Parts: sequence; structure tokens; C-alpha cells
Amino acid sequence: MGAETMKRTGYRGISFREAEQVVACQRYERMERRRFQGGIQARSIFGSGLYLISDAALAAQYAFCHAEAEGGERAAILKQEVNLERPLVINCRYSEMQLREDALDWKYKGKPLPNVRPEHIHAWLGRSTKEFALAHSFDGIVYHLDDSIIYYVAYFQDKQVRGIDLEYVFTLNGA
Repeated sequence: MGAETMKRTGYRGISFREAEQVVACQRYERMERRRFQGGIQARSIFGSGLYLISDAALAAQYAFCHAEAEGGERAAILKQEVNLERPLVINCRYSEMQLREDALDWKYKGKPLPNVRPEHIHAWLGRSTKEFALAHSFDGIVYHLDDSIIYYVAYFQDKQVRGIDLEYVFTLNGA
């Protein structure tokens, strides 16, 4: 379930307007939860934190959605170093489903689960998962979706993320 200290390169796709501010401040202000056009949503499935991805091309898809949602003409991919000292690792041996089960069992053992409205279920599960991870001394999540795509969730970005820089800027089609 756990792992050793890990330094990796993570990417995040956002609007160019937001990217300028993030690079200048070396800090993200906006977290992951967001609604985009066409009903697409970005959810914080592991609780509030900074969500990064190992694949710059996939980050570009997020960048497009963010720029489009803000009505901007340009999008950006930011590259940064992420350093997790004690990440909880999700992969083929320890799944996202097992993590959720463990988190709910830990938090509600012997108690009834609260009645959560369907539109709030993801936020509730995310908060419970983050509480579980932090209570077990994990400082973030490393989620291996497959052999080539990894999500990184940093719960303490100020000490876990360094060197935020513009990797790539592009203009939305038709803009």
C-alpha cells in the first residue's frame, strides 16, 4: 500500500491566463473540482489536493477544457517536480476500489453510513479517502492508471511541488 520518497515530473493543463499567475506565484490556487462545457467534470476523487499527471499530451486535453470553460483563446501545460515523501500507491495490487472500501471501513466501522445525496457522493468519498490517507501518514497518492499514465495527488503542494514552468502553450482551434 505505501512506498518510499518519490520525485517525479508532473504536468497540469490549465488556461494560459491561469498559467501566467501560477508560474509567477509558483503555486496553484484552483484545485481540481470543475464543471466544463458539455457536462464534463473534473472531480477530486481522492479529496482536495493538487492533481498532476505524468503524460503531457493528456494534460493538453485538460488545458483545452480549462481554457474553453474560461472563454480564453490559449491553453498551457505546466511542468513541475512533485516530491511525495510517503505516497499511497494505487495500482494492480491495491486498487482504487480497495482504497475506498478501506477508507469507508476505517471511518464508519460499526456505524451506519451517512445518507449522502447522489450529487455529493464523489465529494464525500474524496473527503473520506483523503482523511484515511492522512490518518495513515500518507502525504499524497500515486495512481497508476496503466503502464504509461500516472496521476499524482499532492496534499501539501507548498512543500511537495517545485519548479513550476511553462512546458507548452497553444491556441484553441477557431479562436
